[in-house]
Amino acid sequence: MSHTSTPALGSDFAPQLRTATPEDAARLVPFINRAFARDNYFKRTERTNAEQIAEYLLKGTFLLKEDADGLLGLIYIELRDNGHGYIGMVAVDPDRQTRGVGRELMEAGEQLCRDHDCRLIEISVIDRRPELIAWYQRQGYKIVGEAPYIRPEVLILPCHFILMEKELRPNDRER
Repeated sequence: MSHTSTPALGSDFAPQLRTATPEDAARLVPFINRAFARDNYFKRTERTNAEQIAEYLLKGTFLLKEDADGLLGLIYIELRDNGHGYIGMVAVDPDRQTRGVGRELMEAGEQLCRDHDCRLIEISVIDRRPELIAWYQRQGYKIVGEAPYIRPEVLILPCHFILMEKELRPNDRER
């Protein structure tokens, strides 16, 4: 995927959406860790680190939503084989949550997948977040299975992933 900017609509202070570059990696790690801090109680490590972000940047794309005050949120998108896309690591500035930023990021991520002919989006959600699973269900995602946590050695409490999917239609701009 190319790392180009998406033009912003409106004034210079309107939130802008752009693709992250490797130069953004250093600020993504603390932003993600801060955004996920309250949900990280079940393991011994932070949500991510510089090495993981570097790997993600090689495999996929982070879309960043920014405004005049800085980074509002981000989403990770990976295009996979057979018309599948993966969305993960949706992170919103904790001081600016509940303002629709997460939903806007999900819509942008879904649209990027649609623009690359994905017919299905896959996500994985930790089972300890039933309210988040319910939110994704309201966005049209269906539970399709479970998977073990990928690094059980860092866990304090037992947990696993809930696997969810959403089918996309080529011209489906909304749910």
